Amino acid sequence: MTPHISGPFQQPNRWALLTALAAAAFAPLLTTSAAEAHMKGMFKTKQDAEKRAAELKCKGAFAMGSLWMPCANEQALHKALQNN
Repeated sequence: MTPHISGPFQQPNRWALLTALAAAAFAPLLTTSAAEAHMKGMFKTKQDAEKRAAELKCKGAFAMGSLWMPCANEQALHKALQNN
């Protein structure tokens, strides 16, 4: 007769726990670069965003919540970043 395993470390729960731990460990590696890139392109003032726009060879600035991003819009910003 096979012993019945019960408790928090049953076989299915063990794999779920390992999967969750792996996801938690690697999630920052998958999401950090895009999020950080966006945050580095956000400025407190419109003037600072416009200065960055000049460096990227685009014009203007657009609001993103209470912050500002360089270029006329997000599409123009992505194009400028690809060309830079």
